Amino acid sequence: MKNKSIFLIAGIALCAVVLAGAFMFNSSSTIDQFQPTVTDPLAKAKEFNSQNALAFSKTICSLGPRYGGNEAELKAADNMETEFKNNGINAYKEKVDLGNGKYTYNVIGEIKGSESPEKYIIVGSHIDSPGFCEGATDDAAAMGIQTEMARTLSTGYRPKQTILIVGFGGEEMWFKGSDAFVKTHPEIVKNCEAMIDLNCVGAGQQVSLIGHSNQPKPVNGDPKLINIMKQNAKQLGYSAVTGTTTYPSDTYPFYYNSDKVPVLQVMSQPFEVAPWSSANTFDKLNSKDMNKIGQTVTMTILNLTV
Repeated sequence: MKNKSIFLIAGIALCAVVLAGAFMFNSSSTIDQFQPTVTDPLAKAKEFNSQNALAFSKTICSLGPRYGGNEAELKAADNMETEFKNNGINAYKEKVDLGNGKYTYNVIGEIKGSESPEKYIIVGSHIDSPGFCEGATDDAAAMGIQTEMARTLSTGYRPKQTILIVGFGGEEMWFKGSDAFVKTHPEIVKNCEAMIDLNCVGAGQQVSLIGHSNQPKPVNGDPKLINIMKQNAKQLGYSAVTGTTTYPSDTYPFYYNSDKVPVLQVMSQPFEVAPWSSANTFDKLNSKDMNKIGQTVTMTILNLTV
């Protein structure tokens, strides 16, 4: 009888331990799944570190010209996908047909929304460069900024909407990657609340918010996005101006679709180096200019999603 009592007590104790462990596991999972909402977007945006962005940009520039689905462009896409994952967010590639047997990739990094995951905020750049240069500002610097944004936003923050950080392939071939994305994901485009595109950044003193571009057809930057970003830049101590440019880059397919998306192209202007130039090399990038763009866009994303 005494032995039975001992076994009964031991059994009850074991069950208690198992239940406690299960509770701790579930509590830990809940904490991981539902991270706290950022209460100070300014402080969070300042976690963006341009040195990390520059390091990845240097890796991309070292590949050489990235154009037409060549080996360098495909390698850049692989590197971007890996860097997103290393920096703590889900990432995957989607193949983009360039014609004549050629292809490239769009690289998509995702931070899932906690309240309205079916709504989207997109931050774009392009993976390719002009076919004759490494394209430091056009657009390796933007890729570096995006991967550092992924690191900054991967901890201590859960957006209400889903954030997609996308590197588009084939931009230099008239926006092939972004056009493919719009056609492949009509449900995302329909529910996209903003598309912010980083193009020709990292060497130019001012954050330039493109209000108008004209080729191949006019594209107008969204006034509300411009105002929000100007306010954020001011809080960070940076100068942001409304500018113009010739080409709309990857905002174009989002702007000209049946569900017209609010778009804004962001540049560093005036250009310290011509984008379409063999002189557009990594050494032209400026860490302060990288921070201006990276922190301003990061703070804008935070304010749009918290």
